[in-house]
Parts: sequence; structure tokens; C-alpha cells
Amino acid sequence: MRVWHIEDGRLVEGSASDGTGSRGRIEALDERELDMEGAGHVLREAVAQMPHAYVPFIEFAPGMAAGVIALPADASNGAPPVNVGVVLESTRLRLIGQMEACGEALTFLAQERVPMAGAAGALCGVMRYAVRDHPVLLSAVRRDFEVLEERLLEGHRRVDRGKMMADARRLMGFDALYQGMSDIASELSEGSDELVAQGDRLRFHSLARMLDRLSTRLESLQDYSLQLNGLYQEEIDIRQNSVMQWLTVIATIFMPLTFITGWYGMNFPTMAMLQEPWGYPLVVGVCLVIAVAEIVCFHRRGWLHFGGRRRPHPSRHGSARRKTK
Repeated sequence: MRVWHIEDGRLVEGSASDGTGSRGRIEALDERELDMEGAGHVLREAVAQMPHAYVPFIEFAPGMAAGVIALPADASNGAPPVNVGVVLESTRLRLIGQMEACGEALTFLAQERVPMAGAAGALCGVMRYAVRDHPVLLSAVRRDFEVLEERLLEGHRRVDRGKMMADARRLMGFDALYQGMSDIASELSEGSDELVAQGDRLRFHSLARMLDRLSTRLESLQDYSLQLNGLYQEEIDIRQNSVMQWLTVIATIFMPLTFITGWYGMNFPTMAMLQEPWGYPLVVGVCLVIAVAEIVCFHRRGWLHFGGRRRPHPSRHGSARRKTK
């Protein structure tokens, strides 16, 4: 177990000494160190859901609140999901599980001297620390989508479909995170003075507004992702139609030739020109004339002009990109 305390509105590592006027105690402990003797239903339910929670949540009981902060996995660096149990009381905050991650967050808050009025303020600081890099991550996802869009509009046949799906899964995880943490921040910003001090309620309100802004950016990126999926599927359909068009043209060219060769392949002795020395060259010439005539006809109708590269459409490219800004 690692312990911090709040002194003069700042987080300090270690237990408070007598007479320091500590406003709260913060503990980062392993799940095995949690004393469940006399624990209420809310705390037991939160601990039971902690390994499996996907969306952050918090539940209230008289004099305390318990829940889970669930951070999604990060496929870009192979980081697993992080689930931390939260037990908040008026003068004590317990963070259960993931001691290394909790210790890193609390140490950052202590080093940066983040202001807080009580134990709830420390929870607000931990939640804000969890999403501190998300504006940069969302910008990176937007850049990935822009590169993919440019390649699709330029007609490239190979795109990084795996990266596209990884970004889509990352956005799904962020969606659940923002919704859950926004609910927690909103509920604690309206909490009673007994559990959340006035100054910390304002900090939770600020955190809720920040999460709303992130959710707005996330929603625009999800719309962008749907557009790219549609564009990718459209490119696949174009290639399939191109293949089918080639097969149709080839079959159409050879259809009359197959008829002629099949007709004279019956080899009846009374067939015209069968015994003439110029009969075979005549049939070959007729077949060539038919094939050339069909190719010229198809060319004039534009049926042989397909499969070329697609050039970017400025209006479409710009409109899709503007939605993410």
C-alpha cells in the first residue's frame, strides 16, 4: 500500500503527521489488501464488477461512494485495459488495484502541485490525468484517417485496413470511457458538501465540460470513420464491377466467333465452302473483321475505359476533413 495525504490544498506522499491539518488521506492498495469486513452492498458490488467493467461508473451509499474507472486497452502499444476500483469517503479515497498506474498518477499530481480541497479532489485529478493525452491521440487518429482517405481517393488498391480497424476499436473504447467518466464527474459535481467540497465540485464540473468536448471530437471522428468505410467499400465495388465488365466484353467478343467455329465444326460433307481452298482463310478473315468491329464499337461507347485511377475530389475531400476540426 502507498499513502498520500492532502496538506495545504496539495497532495503530499506519506501519512499525515499529527497537527498538520490534513484534509484527506489517499491510499493506493492491492485488491487483496482491501478489508471487506463490514463492507456494504455498494462496495461489494463495485469490487465484484471491477475485473469485468467496460464503462466507468460510480454508485452512492450513505457517507460514501464506490465504483470503477475502466480505461480501454491501447492496441498501438499493446497496453492491456486498466480497471481501478474507487472508494470515496469524506476524508479518504481508496484506489484498488493497478497500484503502479495509480502510484504514477498520484505522484504526478503531487509533483505538479495540483490544487484540491479534499479526497474527492484527488479523484478528480486522477480522472483528469487518465485523459490528459487524449486530445493528442484523437488528433493522431484524425491524421490516420486523412492519409487513408487520400490513398483511397487516389485509387490505391492496397490500404492499411488493419490500422483503420485498430483506430475504429480505439474510438469505441474512448466512447465508453468518456460517457462513463462524464457521468461520474457530473454526479460528483452535484454531490453533497459532506462527500465533495465546494472547490472540488467546481473541478468536477470543469472535468465534465472537458469530457463533453472530447466526446464531440470523438463523435466527428466516428462519422469520419463511417465515411471512410463507405469509401473503401465503394472502391471494392468499383474493382469488382471492372472485373465483371472485362469478362462481359471478352465474352461478347468471342460469342459470334464461337458460333462460327461451332457451326463449321459439324463437318457435314454438303456444307458450303468446306472443300474450297479459300474457305478457311475466308472464315478467319470474317472472324477478325467481327472481332475488330466489336472492339471499335466498344471503344466508341466507352466500354473499354475503366479500371483507371481515381483523382481526389477537392470538395468531397475538404468536406470530410472539415467535419473533424
